[in-house]
Amino acid sequence: MDLTRPADLAAANGKTVLITGGASGLGEGMVRRFAKAGANVIVADLAGSKGEALVEELRKETENWNHHFIPCDVTSWAQQCALFTRALALSPSKRLHSVIANAGVGEVGDFLKPSPASDRQPPEPDLTTLDVNLKGVIFTTKLALHHFRAKSPGGEEEEDQHLLLIGSMASFADSPGVVSLYAASKHAVLALFRTLRLHPGNENKQVRFNIVCPYFVATPIIPTMGRVMLSGVELARAEDVVEAAARLVCDVRAKGKCLVVAPRGVGGILEMETASMKDVEAFTRRVVGALNAQGHMQTLARWSVDMVRIFGVKVVAVFGAVAAAVAWWWWCMVCKQRV
Repeated sequence: MDLTRPADLAAANGKTVLITGGASGLGEGMVRRFAKAGANVIVADLAGSKGEALVEELRKETENWNHHFIPCDVTSWAQQCALFTRALALSPSKRLHSVIANAGVGEVGDFLKPSPASDRQPPEPDLTTLDVNLKGVIFTTKLALHHFRAKSPGGEEEEDQHLLLIGSMASFADSPGVVSLYAASKHAVLALFRTLRLHPGNENKQVRFNIVCPYFVATPIIPTMGRVMLSGVELARAEDVVEAAARLVCDVRAKGKCLVVAPRGVGGILEMETASMKDVEAFTRRVVGALNAQGHMQTLARWSVDMVRIFGVKVVAVFGAVAAAVAWWWWCMVCKQRV
């Protein structure tokens, strides 16, 4: 793919795009981008008030009343079935041209936390992360394929239909134990994509499958402690993730493509060949190595800025004063010992 040119969103005009998890974060960015391009956007999310407010705003901005919000818990098969049925009914063409399985959460619970007593059975682990990030995506995929195969009203062939999965750099790279289930879910999403990309679809339809795998992005999915741990490290940009998604949705030549969204300092949007795990591992090492090298040069300045942004100037000032006092005390003790 030619990633040097901006994505051409003309193909989205008049098409119906269903986006799960579309009320906030990356999903909201995608919703806004496709609505601006003239698509009819169906927003599915648990956040009812946010989703309804977003749709009302977009209707006024675009003067298109074919944007809709449908509340949905993606971990429920019944609710996802109802979502697709309702979305098809609301679509002007009674078709879904593109489905983006974006709904996801970060690590919920502490899977690797040791049990308090070794002689007892451990408590059942919280599998919310797998339920949303994997089971929810599988449900969305199954329903999208089902409705893509269905004949359109009047029997005409559909020109292009597309399923986009959202993975992560955690789909490839080793991850710390604190995100073990999140990493497992994103590895599984990549595996699902790698099987779908070999799927021939339907002899009467052109069905495309693609995936976007972002590095850390400043969205609500990253908790405060996660932002603290990432302070000083350049993050990927949400607008680049949206750009990658738009490119894959609108380019009918994009089939079986994987776009990684890294920080701009190490390349930004990059295409990766997923056929060989050796290529994947080499690619991951290059990206991570570049991030580490860049991080060593910029960590201190960005860490300070991020701390101010997260905790405020006063808290950081107090922390700095305490650190300075401790450093001064240590230096005085060293000098006293030398005397």
